Amino acid sequence: MTKLEMLTDLAENKENLSILYRPLKQNSTNKLIGLYVWDPIAPCILLDESLKNNYRKQITTLSEEVGHHITGIRRNFMITDTYQDRITIAKDETQAMRWATDYLIPDVELAYAVSELNLRSCWELADYFEVTQPFMWKKLGFLRSCFRATGIKVRSRDIFTVNLVPCNLNKNHS
Repeated sequence: MTKLEMLTDLAENKENLSILYRPLKQNSTNKLIGLYVWDPIAPCILLDESLKNNYRKQITTLSEEVGHHITGIRRNFMITDTYQDRITIAKDETQAMRWATDYLIPDVELAYAVSELNLRSCWELADYFEVTQPFMWKKLGFLRSCFRATGIKVRSRDIFTVNLVPCNLNKNHS
C-alpha cells in the first residue's frame, strides 16, 4: 500500500473525511494548494488539482490537511482580527505539520535510515521517505526541537551524528 493509499484510507474510511480536488490556484498570487474544511456533518479536504501530477507534494499536503483534522483546529484562519488569533493559527499549523511529519516519517524509521542506511543529507532522506525536501527539513526541525527539550543542544548540521533515542517519541504508525 502506498503512502497516498494509506492517507486516503485513513481520511476517508477511518476519519470520515471527503477528499476533493479542485482548481484552488486560479492565479499566480494564490498559493493555496490544500485546505481542511470542518463541518460537523461533512468535513472535507480540498486539494488543488495540480497536486495529482506531483506525488510527493500531494502526500505531504494531504498529510498536513489530515493533521488539521486529527489535531483539531481552534481558530478560523480567515478571521485574524487580533495578534492572539494569528498566534493560535500558527500553533494549529505547527501541530498539523508535526502530526504530518510524524505520520510520514516516524522517528523509528528515521533513526533506521540515518544509523543503518547511513543517509546523511536532507535530499537523501526526502528521497527515501518519498517526501519533499522542505517537508523533510520540517521533520528535522521538529527533531532538533525535541533534542533541545530534553536538554541536548544540537545544531542542524549535527542532527545526523547524535543518538536519536532520546527523541524516539512516536512509534511506527499502523
